[in-house]
Amino acid sequence: MRARRIIQEGAFAPSDVARLQQAFDMAWKRIQLSVPEDDHARAREALATIVVSAGNISELDAGELAAFAQRTYSTIWPESKAP
Repeated sequence: MRARRIIQEGAFAPSDVARLQQAFDMAWKRIQLSVPEDDHARAREALATIVVSAGNISELDAGELAAFAQRTYSTIWPESKAP
């Protein structure tokens, strides 16, 4: 999956990859049902990019990063109606 590659192929320490992956999984679980299935790939890539970008410049833990990513995604793509 392209979204996982976005997270795993960055220049991150293994502990950061784990944090980013956990944040991505948490955020995706929160928005997945609100995204039409045809848009899942696009949405996952966008979410992964948000997680990596925010994770790269912050020390947020996985939960904080997931919440930030969800809010940001919902702001950029409000039609998703993510909770």
